[in-house]
Amino acid sequence: MQVKSARWIVAVGLLGCAIAQASTRVLDGFDDPSRWRLQASEGAQARLTRVSGADGGRALCIAADFGAHAGSVRLSAPLALDLPPDGRLQLSSRGQAAQAQLSLHIIDEAGRRHGAHHAGRGLSGRWQGLDWWLSEFSDASGSGLVLPARSQRLELRLASASGGQAQWCIDSLALHVRPVDQSPFTPLALADTATALQQRMVDGRADTLWVSSGVKQQTVSLDLGREREVGGLVVQWAAGLRADKYRVQASNDGRRWQQLRQVNAPAGTTDRLRLGPLTARYLRLDLEDGPNWRYGIVDLLPQHATFGRSTEAFLREVGKAWPAGVLPASISDGPVRWTVLGAEAAPAPVWFSEQGIIEPRPGQFTLTPQLQIDGSWHGAEQMQVQPVAQPAGAQSRWQHTQAQLTISASTGHDAQAQPWLRVRYRLANPDASSHRYALALALRPFQLHAAGRLGDLPGGAGWIEQVAVSDAAVAINGAPALLAAQRADAAFASHFDAGLDLNLLRAAQLPQARQASDGQGLASAVMLWRQELAAGQSREWEVWLPLSDPAMTSAVPTRFTAQAVPAEGWQLPGEQGRWLVDSWQAAVVRMRAERNGPWLRTDSRRSIGAGNRDSMHIASALMRADQADAVLPWLLARIATGSTRHCPLLAHWAQLAAQAQLAGAWSPAQRQALQPWVQDSLARYQPGGACAEPAASPAPDPASVSLQLAALLPEPALALGPAQGNGGEVVQADAGAGQVAAVAPVTGVLPAGPLATSTQVPLPPGEPVSLAQRQQLWEAALALHDDSLLPGWQQWQRGQSQGLLDARQAAEQVQAIAATVVQEQADHLRLLPGLPASAWQQGQLQVPGVLTRWGRLGLQGRREGSDWVLVFAPGLQAPPAGLVLDWPFAQPPAPALVDGLPQPWQSGRLHLRSVPVQLRIALPVP
Repeated sequence: MQVKSARWIVAVGLLGCAIAQASTRVLDGFDDPSRWRLQASEGAQARLTRVSGADGGRALCIAADFGAHAGSVRLSAPLALDLPPDGRLQLSSRGQAAQAQLSLHIIDEAGRRHGAHHAGRGLSGRWQGLDWWLSEFSDASGSGLVLPARSQRLELRLASASGGQAQWCIDSLALHVRPVDQSPFTPLALADTATALQQRMVDGRADTLWVSSGVKQQTVSLDLGREREVGGLVVQWAAGLRADKYRVQASNDGRRWQQLRQVNAPAGTTDRLRLGPLTARYLRLDLEDGPNWRYGIVDLLPQHATFGRSTEAFLREVGKAWPAGVLPASISDGPVRWTVLGAEAAPAPVWFSEQGIIEPRPGQFTLTPQLQIDGSWHGAEQMQVQPVAQPAGAQSRWQHTQAQLTISASTGHDAQAQPWLRVRYRLANPDASSHRYALALALRPFQLHAAGRLGDLPGGAGWIEQVAVSDAAVAINGAPALLAAQRADAAFASHFDAGLDLNLLRAAQLPQARQASDGQGLASAVMLWRQELAAGQSREWEVWLPLSDPAMTSAVPTRFTAQAVPAEGWQLPGEQGRWLVDSWQAAVVRMRAERNGPWLRTDSRRSIGAGNRDSMHIASALMRADQADAVLPWLLARIATGSTRHCPLLAHWAQLAAQAQLAGAWSPAQRQALQPWVQDSLARYQPGGACAEPAASPAPDPASVSLQLAALLPEPALALGPAQGNGGEVVQADAGAGQVAAVAPVTGVLPAGPLATSTQVPLPPGEPVSLAQRQQLWEAALALHDDSLLPGWQQWQRGQSQGLLDARQAAEQVQAIAATVVQEQADHLRLLPGLPASAWQQGQLQVPGVLTRWGRLGLQGRREGSDWVLVFAPGLQAPPAGLVLDWPFAQPPAPALVDGLPQPWQSGRLHLRSVPVQLRIALPVP
């Protein structure tokens, strides 16, 4: 059929739930690329090319280069379409995207986004249909799609959590509607030998079986009666008569066969095989070898399509009989509580769960601990688990009457500046008697979160195709994954058909294999250490995980510098102040963890169109938090790659550049290259987002500035060329970041204040801060902290998220807390506007640095008898109208002492025309 003759259907019309028979509707043949819009995330390069299609017509290819860091590319177009609950979208696809994720999103009339995902490794060089079942779409929270729904736009997304290049070619988008066939399978069986017994394989009885004659190689087939959608096959073998090597094939006509699986060395008496989803009439097992001279099959049970639509669905089905905790929350859809660790030069942040489960690299594996006490295995589910807040790392404590396990993780760098994750496991015996223990670490092919829960992050099942383990190291997919400081007492590797890691760990005898291959990506490895501890004794083990992609050394680092804790030294008065300080540090850590090489990684759940807005808020908050070193590489890259040409963004980049200069972040060479451009950019910006014409003397163009900055960039390959395609015609190459946001007007040559956030309490310009407004500012900062979670921790349960989920939220928290310390006005700074009267009576105040457009504000406050003493650190220039402090109490104030000289309050306001060294105010008597 020549499907290319079908043009884009803007409104497919009501395909309603009343459709009683199968139907297919072609929505787009991709003949006209002009209706599609291509966008790339910051730091990524993408282009769209036209190539030969699946049926001889034309198709489109998305070619993306993400460099060494995470990124995404999306292709979108209008699509008005009613979505039948029993429908599926099919997209002909081919390409190379082994490290990427493919997503299809539909956006409804209210702008809500619903999507489904495929692993890019499923693409090949030939055209094949990718199915997207509408019943499996989920929204941004991970909840299921509520039908009926109508789409307004359709979006294809190609995302990589670890960088690299990818290509996705697309053709013939079609909507298929077919009632789900859940009728029982009634197959006929056909065997090469013992044909009189062959129907026993499909009679569904546990007390009958087929036993072959003594021929090693023979075939068993099933005729399903008609073409059926099949998701898998369950093979129940007779005891001692199983095959340990066989192939599974499928056919529609009984003559041409397609191999689906090669099964080698399975364990147990039941094989659960994911085969689909596929459509077939015939299934065939080619039995090749076994431990006996014949084979015995109790039952061959075909499974419906839902059994094999995804790896996650398959695991949920087969895991119903497994003990609790064998399947992680990412598969069982259980609650997840986690925090984030970051390391400079790492391609992605590290995720650390409340249970001490660690995800060092997106899309690959997690490291899961298990503890044995006197022969009985325990996971986090059998322990009392307590997460610990640590700005420099993460910690989880397992409590048991006979054991205490503390799991501590921190990131840092070795002597060659390569990023590493160090994890320590400290086991203590709190009991009065001695006990025998074993600590097992399982490298599992799972992720921390469910698939589709965090957008561009893969989630769900990871991918371990090959694993090799020794007493001191584990390699996954050919690359070092873990190094142990102490040699393990036992170790093994396994593929899925031979058993899942934690099930094998509980077996009477551990497997002996040290290498495993799994075409499903479900291989695993376990390392185990044994120790007997007397009462009160303890023992510690340490493992190291490389966080960079290049091949690492085979030895643990001899020198390790832990990641510095940003924003140390903060102190705000009272118990609530302590929570705000912890939240400040956690928020800064969260934003720094979102560093994506020279870029600032934006929230993976948001659309690319929000990238500029999110980056503005994140960069402004980092600068406000005196973290210019985190913003500087990103800002240099933005200028050098010409991303600052858009007028509405011009002032923002110039503001950040000027703020970085005030913070002393620029080197002399950088300052010389950038200062003319900064001054011209600020002078040209006008309210409303317009730009004035350049002055008579030509203004420095960003392109010329970029040449001067070439030698100053942190990475030499920022200005990436177009991603390599397949020789097709280039039709579009748009790497823009979508919509932009206007910024506040700029006055003078120094930058205006940070972008406002929705969580800040607006204060009228020039008006004194009332006591009620003080309390509002304080409470607005506290409102961003979830009392049920530790600072920096996040929670996901039943499709809902809590806590500091992404860097944008962290930016809002930093801005809200900073607003309690200082607020910028047009010509003056307001000091401590959000510190309520109760806070002045408690504790101490220490603010190492909040960056303003007049320099760095550093404060120390302390009680001295009935006085409050504020000491100002150097680094702040007096604004034109000086510093302003509004009296924070209801009682009238006594004169203040400014550097030892009395100064009266004027209508409850203290004006400081210059920055003092010390300010002393008398607190009222309670």
